[in-house]
Parts: sequence; C-alpha cells; structure tokens
Amino acid sequence: MFKAVIFDIDGTIYSYVTNDKIAVESLCKFAEKNLNVAEKDFRAVYKEARRIVKEERLTDGGARHSRVLFFQTALELLGKNPFCHVLEMYDIYWNNFLANMKPFDGVAEFIKKLKGAGVKIALCTDMTAHIQYRKIKQLGLNKFIDFMVTSEETGLEKPARVMFELALKKMKVTAAETAYFGDSPERDIEGAAKVGITPFWYNGEKLFENVNVACVEVRSYREILDSKKFFQ
Repeated sequence: MFKAVIFDIDGTIYSYVTNDKIAVESLCKFAEKNLNVAEKDFRAVYKEARRIVKEERLTDGGARHSRVLFFQTALELLGKNPFCHVLEMYDIYWNNFLANMKPFDGVAEFIKKLKGAGVKIALCTDMTAHIQYRKIKQLGLNKFIDFMVTSEETGLEKPARVMFELALKKMKVTAAETAYFGDSPERDIEGAAKVGITPFWYNGEKLFENVNVACVEVRSYREILDSKKFFQ
C-alpha cells in the first residue's frame, strides 16, 4: 500500500481544456467590445502571443504559463497599451475559468479517502503557484492536500527530476512508497517513472493515445476508490 500520492492538477483533477475554452471565449467578447478587435483576429494574436512567450522568451519554468505575459504580449502585438487592459483581462480570464471548474468524477472522494487513510498527498504542477492555490480552493480540496511543488518554485518543468524529487522530500517518503497521477504521457508518466515513482495514467478525457512506459491506466477515479493498492 502506498504511503503517499502525488497528483498533477490540470487535466488530472479537473478539465483544463473545458475551462480554458470558456475563459478564452470571455476574452474574445472583451476584445470585441473594448479593443475593437474581431474574435477571429484576437484568437490569432493570442495564439501568437502564447507562442512568443513559451517558445521565444521563456523555455522553462512556471512564468512561461503566465497569463499576464500572454495578455501583455497580445496587446503589444495589437498596438494597444497593456497598462490599460492587462489586469482587467487577467481577472476576466481567471474569474470565468474558476467559476466553471468542477473536479473529475470520483477524484474528490478518492483524495478525501486517501487523507482519511493517513496517506500523504502532494501536487506537482507546471504552473505559477498563486493560481494553482486558487484552483484547489475553488475545487474544495484545499483541506486535503499537504504540499505543492510548482515549476515556478523549481525553475524547471516536468519531466525534470527536481519536480518529483522535491515533492518526495516535502512528504518525507521514498519513490517506492509513492504513486503519481497525471495525464501527460511524457511530462507526468515518464517523468515519474524515471524517478522510481509508480505512475497512474489518468486518461479520462482521452487526450493522449498511448504511453511509452509501464503504468496503470485510469479512465475514472471510481475504478480505484476501493483499490487495495491504496486502501486496506
């Protein structure tokens, strides 16, 4: 039985794809009304802004996911003053994102049951810490999580070993005593396996086709609510 479990957040505990779509739609409406930019044009500029930040300016670390940087860059490309709009766009995006968040079926019950069984629980995520704390609180899981490791904290993203090793260090457990749940085959599953952590591939949204390392595929958390791997 595992003494600790590490979870990825986005795409593993809730649907990032669904909520990002809703949030971006709200930005498009803002752009049409306040920037006089058509939805199609704004989407193209926003996509390019993300590419510039993530591929040209920042190649690793949590800041490459900063919506402030995405919006700042998009406004610069549009010839608009960022100081007039960035903070409002940040609030529009994240307020709409958070308002519609729901945990995947069975994950809240699974986490609560782990906590009740004395299993240590950590989060390991490629993102800035502030918004991840807000997400976990919005999902109602903040009282059940013991630790979090973000790529903002380590300066590197998964599958870097430091992400997983710091989570183990915080929980004071070994890799052999730990399970990891994630949706990305490369970043989560392969990254955890290379450190010696047992990987569980959450594939409920079926966004990825296969994994190159041995793991347990999970389509629903309800499949493992009574698993002897976690509960006696």
